[in-house]
Amino acid sequence: MLNTTWLHNTKSINSNINHIRGISKSNYSSYVWDKTSCDSKLIIEDNGKVVYAPNGLRPWKSVRAKMLLENNGIYEWDVILEKVCSWSWVGVCASENFNYGDRAGNQPNGWVLGSNGYCLNNSKNVYYCPLFHSNGAKITVHLDMNKRTCSFTVNGTKYSEVSAWNNLPSKLYPVVSLYSLGRFRIQPHQD
Repeated sequence: MLNTTWLHNTKSINSNINHIRGISKSNYSSYVWDKTSCDSKLIIEDNGKVVYAPNGLRPWKSVRAKMLLENNGIYEWDVILEKVCSWSWVGVCASENFNYGDRAGNQPNGWVLGSNGYCLNNSKNVYYCPLFHSNGAKITVHLDMNKRTCSFTVNGTKYSEVSAWNNLPSKLYPVVSLYSLGRFRIQPHQD
């Protein structure tokens, strides 16, 4: 009986087939890095799905995606670290006064998880998960705009909400920070 009830409730909750976890199917094209919201030294390729930092580029540079995450809903997307750099950073940012020539987590309007396992906002580190500093690492960002919170899944292991990030702004964008030889791919969340 419990399984039947759970299945019915799950189908009811997911009955709106026009949206998957907050992003409209018609907006899958917005899972791309934004060339206009990017440090000029970063290179965007593969129809906007991949960003990389050329050899010797230091310090960290940032780029945000085109998709605006706002109001209510749960948004999820994946970032694949095709090639890691010395600490890779994945998360969200607000666009107001954001400096793409700096690491997102050094700024008051950037909230990122580093491949060192620490979350960073406004230059404040908080331990979050074990190190995941390897090529091919898959980070899923889970942004709950109803509660204004964020959590991450790293290589299939889901972690709790970042406790220090409990009042995120109402308009955010996916963001990454990388340097020399880093190469990151953004895509819709895939289980």
